[in-house]
Amino acid sequence: MPTPLSVTHDFAANPAAVYALLTDRSFLDGRLSETGGLDPSVVSLDVDGDTAKVVTRQSIPSSSLPSMVASMIPGDPVTERTEAWRAEAEGHVADFSVVIKGAPATLKGTMILAAAGTGSTLTVQGQASVPIPLFGGKIEAIVAEQVTAQLNREAVYTATALTS
Repeated sequence: MPTPLSVTHDFAANPAAVYALLTDRSFLDGRLSETGGLDPSVVSLDVDGDTAKVVTRQSIPSSSLPSMVASMIPGDPVTERTEAWRAEAEGHVADFSVVIKGAPATLKGTMILAAAGTGSTLTVQGQASVPIPLFGGKIEAIVAEQVTAQLNREAVYTATALTS
C-alpha cells in the first residue's frame, strides 16, 4: 500500500508571482544549488504562458540514506522530478512525479498553487510507491520523508526569493 505525502506552504505573494518563480530557469538553478543534493540540474524547462513542464535531476548522497536503502541501490541514487503545470481557477495545478533511477521507487501526486488572502498556498499531495515485498513500506516512508524535507527546504528558498 503506497505511503502518503502531504505538505503545505504559505507564501506572501500571489499565485502568479509564485508560478513565475517556479517556472524561471535562474530561480530553479539557484533553488537546486541551495537546497541540497549532488550534481543538480534543470534537465528541461518548457513554458508556454499558463502551462509549463519542469524536469529537474539531482543525486542523493548514499551516506545520508539509511543503510538498508543504501545497500539496495549502488552509488548515489539519482532522482528525477517532473512537474506539468497548468492554470486552474486563480492559480495553477501541477501533476508531478519523482523517480529514483535504478530503483523501483516512485512518488506521484499533485501540487496546487492557490490564492490565500493576499498571498498564496502551495499544497502538495502524493503517494510513494515501492513494490518490494517486506521492505517496500519502510522504503516508501523514507522516500516520503526525504521528499518532504526537500520540499520544506525549497519553500524556505522560495519565500526568501519572493521577499528579495
